[in-house]
Amino acid sequence: MRIIDLHQDVALNSLYSTGKDITKTYSLHQGSNNAGFAVNNNTDIPRLKKGNVKLIFSTIFSLDNKSIEMLAKESPENYNFNKVFKIKSGLAGALEQYSYYFDIFSKSKDLVHVKSKKNYLSLKSSKKIGFLIHLEGIDYFGNSLDFLDASFELGARSIALTWRNQNAFASGNSTTGGLTYLGKKIIKKIKAKKMIFDLAHANKKTFWDAMKIVDFPVIVSHSLCQAIVDNSRNIDDDQIKAVAKTGGLVGLAVIPDYIGGDKISDYIKHFVHISDLVGVNHVAFGTDFDGLIDKEDRFIKNFEDVSKYNNVLKGFKKAGFTNKDIEKFTHENVERVILQILPQ
Repeated sequence: MRIIDLHQDVALNSLYSTGKDITKTYSLHQGSNNAGFAVNNNTDIPRLKKGNVKLIFSTIFSLDNKSIEMLAKESPENYNFNKVFKIKSGLAGALEQYSYYFDIFSKSKDLVHVKSKKNYLSLKSSKKIGFLIHLEGIDYFGNSLDFLDASFELGARSIALTWRNQNAFASGNSTTGGLTYLGKKIIKKIKAKKMIFDLAHANKKTFWDAMKIVDFPVIVSHSLCQAIVDNSRNIDDDQIKAVAKTGGLVGLAVIPDYIGGDKISDYIKHFVHISDLVGVNHVAFGTDFDGLIDKEDRFIKNFEDVSKYNNVLKGFKKAGFTNKDIEKFTHENVERVILQILPQ
């Protein structure tokens, strides 16, 4: 079965954690950096092929240091925010990551930059791997909606307004506050631009403020179930139901602390919970591979990188899911949202 993954941080990892050449095969801790990050290397083209991965949503992650400085002072117990200062910030950081993607797209015959339904449909019948550029937080937009137009022209097709922090548009899960006036305006523009809208990292007020105005499928690209592990990065049952009601879906991350264990069976409990709650049409992979670069970060045993999705598929069968259910988890649910939202 082909795999679509809603969240991987390939540019961030390659530039700051591993220095990898994505066209070559690496082991989990192979690579190097001078920033003090852990060398956690989950993704490269040979391993994507081995894992039968057809498409990943690959991020651009660039923050406003002022907001991170505030978080480091006010919420140090929630996250090691100081590590973020080692990553190039603002517009310069975003452009560095765009440049990384353009470089690998030009150099690798194995990759396709997915920007439209047509791109995706042609990808399905090829042996190539698609990258759909996702914006994980838009601090560098400042208070300008025009940056959305520029981002679209550069090829971004999926967007989350914020990371854990607060910006001019919304508030993340380590802050208070909700969706702002500009946030409401940009959501309408996201719909008009035919981009996928992601509520991962949104705090609950931002989430519910957004749900009052969306009338299209939304995703939560990399989260887990708060009913199983109660923390601010996971979402509760009412949120899951609201996402499902839009026709959207939740991508499930491979973060053991948020899963409640480090075994594949622990991870699958979250697929079971969502399927029992809203059916099998609203859940997918959203691993956060290549984004876990803290020295304390751990991985699920036997699912440490993109070559090993098949181990999870075997776990789905053991949990009683049918082949049709598994096809929905692996690609059909995300495909439905892509074909409903992206431009022709």
